[in-house]
Amino acid sequence: MLYGYGNFSLVSLACVLLSLAVAINSLSTEPWGPALPRWVGVALVLALASTGLLYYNRFGNTLSVIAVAPLVAAIPLYTFARSSSIRIVAFALAVTSAVTAIVAHLTWGFAQIDVFQFQQKASQALLHGQNPYSPVVTSPEAMPPSVPTFLQLHLPYGPVLAVLEAPFRLAGDIRLLHMLAAVIVSVAVLTLARRAGTLERSACVVMAFPLTIGMILFSWVDIITMAGLAVWIVTFRTHPKVAVVALALALGAKPTTLIALVPIFFWSIRARRQVLVAGAIAAVIALPFAMITGFGQFFYDVLGVFVNEPTRFDALTINSFLHSINLSIPPFAVSALILAATTVMVLRRRPSSYGQLLTGTAILATVSFLVAKWAYFNYYYIPAVLLMLAIAGGTLPVDAPEMIRPPAVFLKIAAALQGAARRIPRRPDIPAHDLPDPAA
Repeated sequence: MLYGYGNFSLVSLACVLLSLAVAINSLSTEPWGPALPRWVGVALVLALASTGLLYYNRFGNTLSVIAVAPLVAAIPLYTFARSSSIRIVAFALAVTSAVTAIVAHLTWGFAQIDVFQFQQKASQALLHGQNPYSPVVTSPEAMPPSVPTFLQLHLPYGPVLAVLEAPFRLAGDIRLLHMLAAVIVSVAVLTLARRAGTLERSACVVMAFPLTIGMILFSWVDIITMAGLAVWIVTFRTHPKVAVVALALALGAKPTTLIALVPIFFWSIRARRQVLVAGAIAAVIALPFAMITGFGQFFYDVLGVFVNEPTRFDALTINSFLHSINLSIPPFAVSALILAATTVMVLRRRPSSYGQLLTGTAILATVSFLVAKWAYFNYYYIPAVLLMLAIAGGTLPVDAPEMIRPPAVFLKIAAALQGAARRIPRRPDIPAHDLPDPAA
């Protein structure tokens, strides 16, 4: 992902497909080969951390390369240390690495990307008592036939985002909220890991996770929505009120989060209820902004602008690959069938643990982005965090058995289909001795 920073390249696409294959294989009940030695696991985490060196290709700052050194030292230090004080030092080294990389590239109050300008201006408008959907930002768009142009667009995210970012705008840069969201994601993963007994390996993965720096520097909104989603996943059983608020904030900031709710909504009755309540809260928060903006304009700003845009061929998708080799892209129906088949594959077996549930969710999210009209760096951050949570969740049971079952409507449809299949007349079996002799 860091190789092309979410833009199309064969290397990046191959890595995404490889990770997808590994995730699908991990759902198998049978282990594939012997367990990896401990040193191999450490080496893989170190390789993950070292991908931060690829930021140099994006930013060209030598300090970003130097910043990886304390991180590479922190992982084996944490893994092989037995003293809690030494492990705290390891975490401090990892935090120092991340902060150094961010400070090396951060221009306070400015970023050369429309996403940052959308958020900065919308939160500023809200602080001045104005509608956050009033300011317009020049945004590069691809218009048919894929000719780059510039459009004046309004805030293309939910109103919760502007509300959350307004206090941080007073400090001059809304990315302070993105930094806080990164901390929340890490704490949520470690909380789940501690509960599941996977703290050692999860802590190393959290330290080595390389996408956070880019998500903060370019102010991608998905880091905020995933912070809310991660808190919800960790607390939906133990602290339902906190969970509902966190999920409502995530849904009210950017609706892309919905793809990550499909498996858990399908299986868990408890989660299903909380999703509906959180969705209602998010709708109530959005209602006054929609009324002020105008319902039609509000819908276009938040959702319609994405639906109306044509396919982008610089994104990390299958369509971009087909376009690169001069093949026509498949129609929407083909993408829908692929996504439907993936959904059936993920939902066909009830998950018994957080690991199975979240791995399946990451698979579904990855496939949905691969067949989408476009998907960049920030989109793949979603399945990456889901995989971190899956590693942390491990074999921890996801919910009480009586609370996990598909919605009644799906059970009725399945029963009806099974009944219809039994009513289909079958050809009677012909006894073997009544068959003609082939040799005759």
